[in-house]
Amino acid sequence: MNTEEIKSKFKSALAEAKSKIAELESKREDLSDNLKAEFDEKVAQMKAKKDELEAKLEKLEDSSEDKWDEVKDHLSDAASSFKEGFSKLGKLFG
Repeated sequence: MNTEEIKSKFKSALAEAKSKIAELESKREDLSDNLKAEFDEKVAQMKAKKDELEAKLEKLEDSSEDKWDEVKDHLSDAASSFKEGFSKLGKLFG
């Protein structure tokens, strides 16, 4: 997989992340008041992970080929962390 294909893959993952966050936020009003605080905290964590993923993707786009492997690994870690966090959030509030 070349750099453009990998960038495209991560851009798709980022778009999916934004969509899933919006989907979860739309369910907030259905929660009891005591769950809303926990929900808000978890969504804030997911947004932070999304922001981290965006920053790493931006760094990837600006990186030279010799730094590409290093940045790609960090981006993969951030994407995995986001997916894991979203899965846990979905189980709690989905």
